[in-house]
Amino acid sequence: MENVVQKERIRKNIYAKRISLPAVDKNKHSLEIFKKLSNISEFIHSKNIMFYVATKSEVQTKNMIEKSLAMGKNIFIPIMDDLSCNLKPSLLIDFDKELKKNNQGILEPKEEFQRIYSPEKMDLIILPGIAFDLKGNRIGRGKGYYDRFLKEVKPFTVKIALAFEIQIVKKIPLDLNDIPVDKVITEKRIIQCL
Repeated sequence: MENVVQKERIRKNIYAKRISLPAVDKNKHSLEIFKKLSNISEFIHSKNIMFYVATKSEVQTKNMIEKSLAMGKNIFIPIMDDLSCNLKPSLLIDFDKELKKNNQGILEPKEEFQRIYSPEKMDLIILPGIAFDLKGNRIGRGKGYYDRFLKEVKPFTVKIALAFEIQIVKKIPLDLNDIPVDKVITEKRIIQCL
């Protein structure tokens, strides 16, 4: 119970900081983050990459997704199953044509463009989150979609979170089901998680 209260406090605090970041800074930082991401070997050598589609306050991914598609990468977008709180990766071909907002206001593939693949096909997962620590622990929205999904990927699939520097905290309390990421990339640094 203590962990839940602590996580909720961190979630509210960091979310408020993230939401108050000016759009100009979000866009500028997002470009910096993609520069760093696109230069690391895990990205360069990955063929099948699952990206999240950003909401207004998150590290922006539209540009990253379009550039990755232009590089010849296979890009997958998560479809959220509200009943089971599970994610399914769907192959994306055209960002502007194939997506629509779901019940939570997040862009995901329209039914006619859903091309579902196994989580085991992914080489690299690019994750969102609200807060991260230096060990790769994360606080998401609290429904556990990504933690459940990450249990289904191959053990050596690389997990990288994108975050603004203001989203990095000293320590995140851990729960049994939490799965840490391998790296966190911010506009200032690449954090190799321990």
